[in-house]
Amino acid sequence: MKRKLRISIWIMGIFLLLESPPGVQADTSLLDLTASNVSLTQEEKDYIQEKHVIRAIAVDGAAPIMYVDKEGEPQGISRMLMEEISKRTGLIFEYAVYDDMVSALASDYDIFMGMPHQYASEGMIFSEPYLQGKSILYLNAALNVNDLQGKRYAAVRGRTLPEGIEPENAIYYGSRLESIEAVNKGEADYGYGNAFSVNFYTWNKGYKNLVTIPVGKEDREYCLVFPKDNSLLISIVNKTIEGIDKSDIQKMVLDSMISGERPVNFTMIMDNYGEKIILIGCLLMSILLLSIVSYMQVNGRLRMQNQKYEQLSALSDEYLYEYFARTDRLVFSEKCQSLFADAGAEEVVRQKLKELHSRPKTDGNTIITLPLGEEETGVFKAVHFSIYHHNGKLNSVIGKLIDISQEAAEKEELLISAQIDGLTGLYNPVTTRQLITSRLKGKGPLKMDGLMLVDCDHFKSINDSYGHLAGDQMLKLLSRSLEKTFEKKAIIGRIGGDEFAVYVRNISSPAFIKEKCDQLKKTLQEEEAEIALSVSIGIALVVGETDYDTVFDRADQALYQAKRNGRDQAVFYDEASQ
Repeated sequence: MKRKLRISIWIMGIFLLLESPPGVQADTSLLDLTASNVSLTQEEKDYIQEKHVIRAIAVDGAAPIMYVDKEGEPQGISRMLMEEISKRTGLIFEYAVYDDMVSALASDYDIFMGMPHQYASEGMIFSEPYLQGKSILYLNAALNVNDLQGKRYAAVRGRTLPEGIEPENAIYYGSRLESIEAVNKGEADYGYGNAFSVNFYTWNKGYKNLVTIPVGKEDREYCLVFPKDNSLLISIVNKTIEGIDKSDIQKMVLDSMISGERPVNFTMIMDNYGEKIILIGCLLMSILLLSIVSYMQVNGRLRMQNQKYEQLSALSDEYLYEYFARTDRLVFSEKCQSLFADAGAEEVVRQKLKELHSRPKTDGNTIITLPLGEEETGVFKAVHFSIYHHNGKLNSVIGKLIDISQEAAEKEELLISAQIDGLTGLYNPVTTRQLITSRLKGKGPLKMDGLMLVDCDHFKSINDSYGHLAGDQMLKLLSRSLEKTFEKKAIIGRIGGDEFAVYVRNISSPAFIKEKCDQLKKTLQEEEAEIALSVSIGIALVVGETDYDTVFDRADQALYQAKRNGRDQAVFYDEASQ
């Protein structure tokens, strides 16, 4: 299918430059460290007050994690993180960006911005990770993804080769951007890169010969790297990273992903806007024709209008239609009829478009969802133009439908990913609270709901004894068990490290909640896990009007009562006993 029109939204940021040396982006003269949300020791505060200029470096061509804009200024997620650290602590940073990894590591620096553990050299010290992602495969469109053996691999100089890549098959480039461009040009065959950078450059550079496949080679955690042991600086940075909310990191990612500057040329304009330009030209021609035929006889005017419609249909590759207001009649072009081939779907489309054009002043763009038959729907942009009689009454409406289903699906997917906890696939804390709050506001006074707080017993011991990877597996196991137990009938979210919230709607009695707790316990026992996992559960029934904080506090009190009673049990909140 021919690629549909996409409209890029350019977001420009306005930066206020303070009176500081070039490259230095912080002013601590008015900083009050006691007001910061970073808990620092007196020694750490003294270190900051000494106003050391900390040299932070990175390698260009790794957008959106780190890159240089057309003004020569470093940008990206890592730069945003450093600005946030500076804002919260008062540390002063001076930035430098190099063309390749070898030159960067050979320089004199204090912090390297945005490096995963896979590229570590001996003696490097890593901060707490601030960004997690997967590496994905990108290859030239002329290649068969199942036949990569012996093909030319686009590697980045100074970085280790992925497992399974032979050194003699590797071609080295200075940056990730150069390696992606080489694959697009056919100078190399394929490569692996982080999903953020590959998707960023694929979109902003408009590569036509590049195919990306979401088959991860490895997971990556991006950190700040220290070439030597500076315990005070490392401690300050780690404390600040730990204090930055995940939603703030997600906002940095989104801001960086949409801030790229896509080059504009004639071919790109025609690829993306050619059909719209042609249609606008045709509409202008139609206006001219209408002004001429208004002096002709009625039959001549109708004949010219029919000719105009035929020309529009021939010139445009969109789904055209015309609505006649006086007779309330809607006429589809042949292409439009083929799109809505199902008789039932075509009738629904007719009714929706008639309803749209029956409203006054409907010129412009309107987003509508239309059926395509067999329970399939599509999202379309209806672009339409109204033609009026000399007396001001609406005569007809000429329009076209642009299929933006893929764009709408991508936006929906992006929205969903911002609501989900990356480890478990459940709702994150912010989304969980929003959904429960919305339910509490809309719940009828006679309906009874229940909030369950579920906490893993002895989870710290599991992490200490078996490692954090095993702990993560236990959290995933518990999340699967919760989804299996409650299916789609509850709001399930991860609200803390090993703490989960389950909000059940419209329960018949407390016994129903107790039965679900027993079912969850049985499900956990049936899981073939090497480590036994039990949970403590606090339950608060929701009757009448209340708010999130009140319900959460009650469930939290019940949870701690369950722990005091010996764990591995469910306890209801009892107001009389509190």
